[in-house]
Amino acid sequence: MADSARHLLAEMRRELAATAGDNAFVELVVAGRATEDALHRYANEEQLIFTSDWGSYLSLAGRCTAPDTRQFFMGLALGEAMGLTGLATLSAALGVDEDSRRAHQPAPLCQAYPAYTAWLALNADPADVVAALLANFPGWSGTFAALAGALRKHHGLDDQACAFLDSLSAPNAQLEEQGIGILDQRLATGWVPDTARHYARFLRTYDLLFWNSLVDTSE
Repeated sequence: MADSARHLLAEMRRELAATAGDNAFVELVVAGRATEDALHRYANEEQLIFTSDWGSYLSLAGRCTAPDTRQFFMGLALGEAMGLTGLATLSAALGVDEDSRRAHQPAPLCQAYPAYTAWLALNADPADVVAALLANFPGWSGTFAALAGALRKHHGLDDQACAFLDSLSAPNAQLEEQGIGILDQRLATGWVPDTARHYARFLRTYDLLFWNSLVDTSE
């Protein structure tokens, strides 16, 4: 059954494959044309997302009756909590201080992504969420890798400042294997991944809405 789960994820990832022009903000940073205000906005919006997703993953873990699925979401929640520490370092390197953080007004379209994750935490079959997240991991990792490289090249950030982005620049192999095991078990009991495909597409769409809204609101 492992091959079935891997085959499913490969199909879903092909459906979500990035195309040129999808992510205007990252392309702006890679080109060296991102303003200081845009980078500050990114850091402040990202903090709100990580804080919200931390709670969403804990909620999902609390809804799970299967220990392995609960552990999967607990691992994600721990990653969000640890990520907030690294994000604080990145934010400081970008020049974000407490005054600018307190003054920041969240952009509604940027926060649509964590709002949807919170909806999934309340309503979705955890297996569908596992599949949707795993399907998106490679795309998200590529985004953070591009950002890390561009911030080093164009803004002189060092490894310590980019540690947050570096930690997200490759899918977590342990989480991936955990997730595949969960999906294997559900496939064996008749689980159908149609809803998971919808969730994966929505996550991808809301993620791109976040990045592209950073450009819209920074102009």
